[in-house]
Amino acid sequence: MKPAFTFAEIREAEKSIIEKEGIPSLILMENAGKNAFDVITTIYPDIAERTIVIVCGKGNNAGDGFVIARHFLINSIPVEIFTLSQPDELKGDALVNYEVLVKLSSELCTIYNVTESEPDILYNFLKRIKGKAVIIDALLGSGIKGSVTGLYEKIINQVNKIKYKNIKIDVISVDVPSGLGEDNSGGAIIDACYTITMGAVKTNLLNGRGKENTGQLFVVPIGITNELIEKYNNYNKYIVEEDDVKRGLPIRKKTSYKYSNGKALVIGGSKGLSGALIMSSLAALRAGSGAVMAAYPGSLSAHFGRKLYEVIKTELPETDEGTISAEAFDKLNKQLAKADAVLIGPGLSLNSSTAEFLFEVISRCEKPMVIDADALTLLAGNLNLLKQISNKNIILTPHIGEFSKLSGLTTDDITADRFLAVRKFAGEYNVNVILKSETSFACTPEGKIYINNTGNEQLASAGSGDILSGIVVSMLSQTKDTLSAMLCGNYILGRIAEKYSGKAGNRQTALQKDMIDLIPGVITEILE
Repeated sequence: MKPAFTFAEIREAEKSIIEKEGIPSLILMENAGKNAFDVITTIYPDIAERTIVIVCGKGNNAGDGFVIARHFLINSIPVEIFTLSQPDELKGDALVNYEVLVKLSSELCTIYNVTESEPDILYNFLKRIKGKAVIIDALLGSGIKGSVTGLYEKIINQVNKIKYKNIKIDVISVDVPSGLGEDNSGGAIIDACYTITMGAVKTNLLNGRGKENTGQLFVVPIGITNELIEKYNNYNKYIVEEDDVKRGLPIRKKTSYKYSNGKALVIGGSKGLSGALIMSSLAALRAGSGAVMAAYPGSLSAHFGRKLYEVIKTELPETDEGTISAEAFDKLNKQLAKADAVLIGPGLSLNSSTAEFLFEVISRCEKPMVIDADALTLLAGNLNLLKQISNKNIILTPHIGEFSKLSGLTTDDITADRFLAVRKFAGEYNVNVILKSETSFACTPEGKIYINNTGNEQLASAGSGDILSGIVVSMLSQTKDTLSAMLCGNYILGRIAEKYSGKAGNRQTALQKDMIDLIPGVITEILE
């Protein structure tokens, strides 16, 4: 598990480390550039056969580009450098590395200057490339305010245009895709195939335009130990790694029996919404629960009998609309007593009588509980209930739309600072929250954030959330630990999407049953 920072937070942390620990910034830039060069040559074993173009601005991002260029020259690989600044505009570490690069320049290196009066020098050069090429973007770092304009906007658009037109040309961004700033979601931004970021994961690269434009993300060290960067991590945000999940995964004892391996109770379903409960129940089984119990409206019994023959079934009293009725709690009580963890919500419906049933379950159940889907929408109308109960092992699993209903914030307010929004909510209501989005994360009541960086757009389909809640309740039933359940659930679901995409060759065609069937293989890979 490694710290994660916003652009502003990492600048503050690195400034403190440089000032208080006495580590020269020039050394950090050298380490960053050299390690970025090593990643580039790993991505492209045939790098010496490609045209290498490095586009530099005038700040520290340009300095990283100059270091990378120097290492190409040291390894006798030709490089073409296009700068958007005059030498007298450079300063500090960027100037030092530019001057060293100029002294090393030979027939292997040509430096061009792109100006307002001659803005097409780069574009005309790129159009003449015949074979494979790599454009290395070292134009702008993360400190920009608002959208880029002028010459920088023009160059970013030119690079993107060439990339879209010529499939033989890849683009690699250094630290961040140029044009992406702390609060910038519009304007011209480099569309990178890869981004090599420095020192630590930047959370701005994981959501919105950052997620869209970053491509595959690599993190390279800059010479600061994990212990030292953690010393200056005042933000309590972490990237979850496979070893964290591996440590949290339950392992069955040789002497175990079915009821000692976690008993998960899944409550939900209604007329026309039976599939969600089926998916959650099957996912819980696949994720390792020794027993899965499903409770649903009685009229759905025949349907569930065909689909859930591995699941222990309980038929509940229902409303005229085919939803669970307010009188159903007494019949459910026996199963609640048996369960190690409870999931309520998949396919539950928004019926008012069902809402009464939900509130009674939340009020009276003392078992670890996952609240998902329709149950979240119903709960949004009675949030004070969370403050009145003694159960402190509750996990809410909203997507941004559902969290908007829970929190009363607009979706724009949430996406502007999703970490702060979820932290405030989790702390106020003393619950754990998994916020589902293009990059999901878990938040504890204490405000610690655990970011999951597995998965892809395959998960942007109906039913993915039901699979997640099934995996989470399964892990919760087996471990009795809310944090482990959240970390494992998010990570496993993401790996399932990646595994499917690797097999199918695309990120958009899986049925949810295909995803559920991949759960055992993903768990096996993590445990190996």
